[in-house]
Amino acid sequence: MDDEGLYPGHKSIRLRSHDYSAPASYFVTICAHERRLLFGRVAKGKVEPTTLGLIAREIWVRIPRHFANANLHEFVIMPNHIHGIIEIACRVGAQHAAPLQSGTSALDTRRVVEKGSLSAIVRSFKAGVTLKARRELGWREEIWQRNYFERVLRDGQEFADASRYIGENPVKWEWDQENPAASTTKARREIAGAQHAAPLQK
Repeated sequence: MDDEGLYPGHKSIRLRSHDYSAPASYFVTICAHERRLLFGRVAKGKVEPTTLGLIAREIWVRIPRHFANANLHEFVIMPNHIHGIIEIACRVGAQHAAPLQSGTSALDTRRVVEKGSLSAIVRSFKAGVTLKARRELGWREEIWQRNYFERVLRDGQEFADASRYIGENPVKWEWDQENPAASTTKARREIAGAQHAAPLQK
C-alpha cells in the first residue's frame, strides 16, 4: 500500500459494515481548522511544536488514561494536522471523556457516540485540547476541523505501512498536501527538473 492509499485526498475510508468500537487498529488524521499552522513548524525534517502543539501532544498521550480499551502506537503532531494509530483492544465500561461544550463548533457535532468507539476517543481528544487551550492560553479561536479521517488497518502490512508513513511525515513535509507551500515547492522542482537545473537547496 502506497502513501496515496493511506491518505487519499482526505476521504474517509469508512467501512459501512465495520463496528468502530470493535477491536482493531485505526490510522487517524485530525486536521486544524482551515488547515492553519497552529501546532508548530518543520525545520530540517523535525517538528518544532508551538505551545498549542505541546498541549495536543500531552492530551494525545493521555488517551489511554480515559479509555482503558485504547492503545496508542506511532503518532506525530504536524504543523496543521495529527496522524496517529489508535488500537481499540476491547470493550470496557464507563469512559471518562472530556465534557462536551454546547454550541462549541470546534468539537464534533455528533451528539451521540458509542462509549469506547473511535469517534468517542477522537471527540474526547479534541475537547480536551480545546478546554486546556482555553484555560491555559486564553484561546478563543477555532482549533479543529469539524470531522476527522480514518482507515481500518486490516493486517500487519497495512499497520507497518501506516507506521512508516507517520514516522516519515516530518521529513516529507515539503511535499505534504497539508503544507500550504507544497504546491509552490512542487512547481519549482518540476520547473527545475525540466531545465535540468541543480537540485534546490534547503
